[in-house]
Amino acid sequence: MIASWGLDAALEVGIAAFCAGEEPPSDDVFWDRLTGAGVEPWLAERLLVFLPMAYVRRLLPDVTYPDAVRDSRGQVFLSQEPVFVAAFDRAQYANRAEFERIAFRSSTFAVINEALNAGSQLADLELAEPVLFKDLEPVVEGDGGVPSPQAVFEAFLREHGVVLGDDTRVDTKLIVHPAPEGMVMAQVDFAVSHPALAEPWLVESFAGHGTTWREAIGRAVDGFRHGALHPIVDGLLSPGAAADQVGRERYDHPDGAFELVLGAQITMFAENVPSVEPLLDRLLEALRAEKLSRKVHGLRLFVAHNEGALLNNEVLLDSRPWSGGEAVVADHPALVAEGRVATRVFGLLVPLDV
Repeated sequence: MIASWGLDAALEVGIAAFCAGEEPPSDDVFWDRLTGAGVEPWLAERLLVFLPMAYVRRLLPDVTYPDAVRDSRGQVFLSQEPVFVAAFDRAQYANRAEFERIAFRSSTFAVINEALNAGSQLADLELAEPVLFKDLEPVVEGDGGVPSPQAVFEAFLREHGVVLGDDTRVDTKLIVHPAPEGMVMAQVDFAVSHPALAEPWLVESFAGHGTTWREAIGRAVDGFRHGALHPIVDGLLSPGAAADQVGRERYDHPDGAFELVLGAQITMFAENVPSVEPLLDRLLEALRAEKLSRKVHGLRLFVAHNEGALLNNEVLLDSRPWSGGEAVVADHPALVAEGRVATRVFGLLVPLDV
């Protein structure tokens, strides 16, 4: 049996499949969107059935709903269906567009609407158990073709001996982006909360594409593992646990000394790309004009050029755009003068007690 905490990404994939396009999708279109991108049938079926059911219950909570549905084998108790449980939790954060696409398509919504048109009040309605058109397929062990970034993130941390608790929390969110036919695009936000951080949450985002959700999410997770995981572990959560995966150097700032715990430089679209160190040095010099508290600060650079022309310029300080850093990048030549190149590097500034 799957656990509801492992369904974070699957729910977002299902919600996106309902909400994509100018018109609400038919059941067949929804099914094709999911299974065509590698979602296993047992999970696609449950998303099709239980997302609308959960959303209408959040939208119209005054109605008395049954605790189960029925198929040819008898009752299926909703509390024992992790997809329904997770969908009901997720629906409390739904926006209007999601409710319109997902709750309104539910047969339960149609029954309630008909009763209201006949003069009934929501609080007086007590609905019977709905009967499914076909028996639910048995649950298959595994993630159903949609890996959970949250589960993967927590597994990474366990491998490094990091213990999560009230003061140390992590979270992830999958954001589905439009993609060409036959492809899917996933952005995963990886968030960390810790008392030593300058802001309540530090967030690093990575994107991945592929023909399946497993491939797209896997690429986003790999980007995070290579570019941001180890500075977060070694600079914040468990110093020394990933010492061979980071670089460390002293950084003197007017507000005190820090240690820069730097992750690997990630490059895309080109080979034999020079080190980003000269640009990073200029960013650190400009950072001396900014006030820094005696907390841990995140610094991330992403820059892309094509034929020497600047395409993307993103410098984040504590997960927020830093205009001073972006001005430095805009004034710096491309790492490679010809062709397309993108570079990303992330690090933490950790206060030194000296």
